[in-house]
Amino acid sequence: MIIDDVAPTTMWDIFFHMYLDDRAHASLLSQCRKLLACSTTPEDWHASPYGTFLRVGTEHTLLEFRRLWSFYADSTVPVGSPRALAARKMVDTGRKEVMKSNGEFTFMFSSARSSGPLLLPAGPVYTDHFNHYWRTGSTDSASDQPGAKVRHANPTFLYSRRGEGFRVHYGTDPLAGFHLAPLFGNRTSATSVQQAVAAAQAEFRDWCQAFRARTKASRSSLVVRFILGDAIHIAGALSTWNARETAPPIPIAPWTSTVIDLYGKEYHDRHAPTLFDVVDTSNLSDHVGLLNILLATIPLLSTSEPWCGVLYTEFLLAHRSDPTTQFTSLLLTDISVATTLLGMCPVDALSGFTTACQTNEVFLDAVDPQGSEQHHQIFSSEQLASLLCDAYYRLFGDEDPTKLLKIQKTEDIVAAVKQSGIIRYSRESFALFLRLARMRCPFSDAQWQETMRILLNKVQISGSLRGPHPFDNLYHQDLAIHMYRHHVYTIPEYLAPPRAAPGRLSQWTSIPPLVRIYLIVPREKFAVLRARAETPPLHCTVRAGGPHAFECGFQSVHATFGTLTQTGSAASPAVVVREADGAFDAVTSPLVVSFVVHTWMLTDAVPDPAAIFVDFCVRSTPITARTYMSELGLRLAIFSAPLSNTEHIHIVPEARPPALTPLASTDTPAREAGAGSRIGPQTFVHVDLDVKTHSVASLTARLEVQDADSKTTFANGALPIVTQPSPFTIRVALGGRAQDLVYPLPVIGGQQKMRLARKSLYIEVVVPVAMPFPKAWALQSSPFPVIRTDTTLFPWNLHRVPLDRLPTLDISALKSPTGDWFNPHVSLQMSHREKMMRERKTLSGLALVKDTIHSIMVRFAGIQGGPPSRVFALHDEATNTSDTMLFVSELRYDLACHTVVCDAFVLLISEQLVSIANPWLQAVGKKGIESVRVYGDEMRIWKQLLPGMVERCRATWKHGKNCEYAARGKIPLELEIMAGDPLCSCGRGKDVDGMHKVDLWRKLAPFVTRVALSPLFTVSYLEPLLDRDEVKSTTEALREVLRDGKPSPGHDSLAGSETTRCAKCSKLDGSLRKCSRCKAVSYCSEGCQKADWKKHKSTCEAKK
Repeated sequence: MIIDDVAPTTMWDIFFHMYLDDRAHASLLSQCRKLLACSTTPEDWHASPYGTFLRVGTEHTLLEFRRLWSFYADSTVPVGSPRALAARKMVDTGRKEVMKSNGEFTFMFSSARSSGPLLLPAGPVYTDHFNHYWRTGSTDSASDQPGAKVRHANPTFLYSRRGEGFRVHYGTDPLAGFHLAPLFGNRTSATSVQQAVAAAQAEFRDWCQAFRARTKASRSSLVVRFILGDAIHIAGALSTWNARETAPPIPIAPWTSTVIDLYGKEYHDRHAPTLFDVVDTSNLSDHVGLLNILLATIPLLSTSEPWCGVLYTEFLLAHRSDPTTQFTSLLLTDISVATTLLGMCPVDALSGFTTACQTNEVFLDAVDPQGSEQHHQIFSSEQLASLLCDAYYRLFGDEDPTKLLKIQKTEDIVAAVKQSGIIRYSRESFALFLRLARMRCPFSDAQWQETMRILLNKVQISGSLRGPHPFDNLYHQDLAIHMYRHHVYTIPEYLAPPRAAPGRLSQWTSIPPLVRIYLIVPREKFAVLRARAETPPLHCTVRAGGPHAFECGFQSVHATFGTLTQTGSAASPAVVVREADGAFDAVTSPLVVSFVVHTWMLTDAVPDPAAIFVDFCVRSTPITARTYMSELGLRLAIFSAPLSNTEHIHIVPEARPPALTPLASTDTPAREAGAGSRIGPQTFVHVDLDVKTHSVASLTARLEVQDADSKTTFANGALPIVTQPSPFTIRVALGGRAQDLVYPLPVIGGQQKMRLARKSLYIEVVVPVAMPFPKAWALQSSPFPVIRTDTTLFPWNLHRVPLDRLPTLDISALKSPTGDWFNPHVSLQMSHREKMMRERKTLSGLALVKDTIHSIMVRFAGIQGGPPSRVFALHDEATNTSDTMLFVSELRYDLACHTVVCDAFVLLISEQLVSIANPWLQAVGKKGIESVRVYGDEMRIWKQLLPGMVERCRATWKHGKNCEYAARGKIPLELEIMAGDPLCSCGRGKDVDGMHKVDLWRKLAPFVTRVALSPLFTVSYLEPLLDRDEVKSTTEALREVLRDGKPSPGHDSLAGSETTRCAKCSKLDGSLRKCSRCKAVSYCSEGCQKADWKKHKSTCEAKK
């Protein structure tokens, strides 16, 4: 519709309104007919005007699109006809049922999240709109009756993959997808629902125009490719594309038999990507589990460049009350261990801060910000098995019913019961985790086999009587099968050749290791689940009675409503499952469920296979037992059949997925630190664990001395010199050679120990790990890395901001009652630990920089007394010198990251600059320069921060061939005060329109570089933001909001803490005294008050 110039107002109505007028309805039908005409085949679609940038990855995707377009196009019936009235009634009924279920919301947090730091003041408006939308089916606030001015039910709300019916999510809100922070933040009075809708429609219109312009551009490279299916399944199909001939088929989603068949002409002929620089999973982790997301996406990440391989995921649901333990519980192990095993680490965990103000978000990126090569990491078999066993019980410990007996508090028991019913992982998930760990651990086959043997033994003796927990014993075979299936480990029982195949397998030509069992469940048996709204977890079991009794559960079950047809022979059986029309809603079709077992279970587990039964059951949890036991019995079996039942059970061979390529066993050449030959290869990195915390304590890298000159020097007793050039590397200098040792985790080079083997000719460097923050700051030596590849530079832990496209914050609104959100928001940079440090006047390092950023922002906003300041000089307390000036042009809303950013320009003072620009500097000084004192090593950190601040907003210029970064091989160029410019000259004087807006600044424009300065927020899963009292107060305030729809004036804890500085020198001091006349500003001393009087006098008298 955008490409065909349909009016944005019409598109808005079609996309969001449950009822349509004649104009919008006719436009929808016309568009659907047009799409159907050009999409008969994928080739036709890709050759159409839309197919150049909107492409499909599977033929099934296009077929599903066509099915929906056909539904919409067929809704052309006369108004008032029985079919039109039925459609209208369906929408009316569905909308009312949702309203009844929802009730009247008092505060709509979900939608209000899009307003970022304005969430609390915006909440009541979002809530009123949400309630109105579900009452009327429209965003039009002028009407309070559903469909009062329209005549058609919107067909896009009536048809889905499940067929006809109103199945709109109960939380649907048209405003949720729009960033409305500027609307609420720039107003000095209350905002109405009508104004919020108008602002959202304006944003929608702007987006449509921008998208159309991009697609119409002559050299546009924009391609949006659609694949319909479950995200985890699609990831699996993409990762196995190159092995598609041998890989087993992957269904598009649970509860369907249709498999993902990537379109060959798209992926083979056009080379559609199967590896990606960036993967964004939104908050899927909340629903499918973080481990499943990692297992699915890590194989899809490209590592061709240092800036590749970025995974973004976030959590919107709080799984634990303490954020500092939530992430570890989701990751299953300590961050340092997970990083070593998976090769991925949260950027925030290394940085100690985040530039996005979202409490539960996590950025994941490649471990090494220097883009270095990987080296072998060695665990002992016992160490690794212990870590994996611990992860296993983090995954499945909630299955243990005895766990509830150990809980004391009633509320904790209730929470544990609820948690036990939320099942995100299967034993196959754990097997895939082991497979990925196997790829990362360069064990020999014998070492890995020993590790797996120890792991399974630990699982087997974990019960109170040194045996398996009953809950785990049920799934032991499930784990063993998937470990075998995914080439992780083969238990001894599977190594023995099968005995003569009995029963149904006796006619097979050959007996494969794996078979798939299909169980056909009569539709009337499934009715017990259809009769309830719950969606209980399901599994299959294989059991036998008598003297050889056993029972094994299988969690990786695939189910489809449809029919099964035998297509093979008795000697070579095969089946085809055809999905019924209506899929899950096909109430007249049986349910076909299937799962994989090892043939050993059918041939060797019992003497007589006729004694084996197959069950389809509800998994037993405290909730399901209470709900279903009266109807289904103790076993919670929905349907059971003996293995010999050929009507309901079919068995066919199952292909084993291809093995992944393991980590190369050859040594990777170590990176040199300079010219000349290397000392020798780095052969491994040994991992030493802390037995109490199960975290990585230290790493040991070995450097073989093989260079002839180095051998001689080393043998003669020379002592290697060790330095740390980056957080992940240790540099070893020996004689005339220098070489970097690369570690998989950041290390503390200042605490290194060396082991020198002069006869065996190797050097080992043992270093403690610089994790977790704040115990150790991983990036202390380089807190804001800027990565350089040829002429491409990018900031590693500062997100990019398109400054010119970000809306401006009106600072005059911050002085009104609606502006009381700003100072608390910027104050959220400080953790509880840092607040305590500030009170004790012991701030250092990163905390000092946060404090200065806060000072600059609130002084520019002018909300702590006196007029706003626009020019700031960072004044080093120790040297009483300033060589860095910031000209802040504007404050802007950083919508995507829910914060604000200073659009500013940095000027580095040097003797050469003073000789040229001294008159202009003096003119600026006469107007007023705000001196912000910096302490300790803060000025060095600012010099390290500046290159990242430049690169994150660079848009109109590129680094040239003569770039000083490339010539000198380092970023920043200088760190010491008055030692020179830390920035290259490539961006100097570029993109400086903001400087030309101020007459006094214009002459200095050629000498400045544009920067984007934003808050550095606390990472909630690393350290607490609030203490217990603040948490309690905040919780009480939020409860009031939920009850009343707005915060009470007395609850400042919702907004954060205020921070006041000396109005003259910016010093923080517990003994600050307010001006006795106006009470609006504070000073640390009488001297500062006198020095500031000339500036403060006018505002002070005005407030008197």
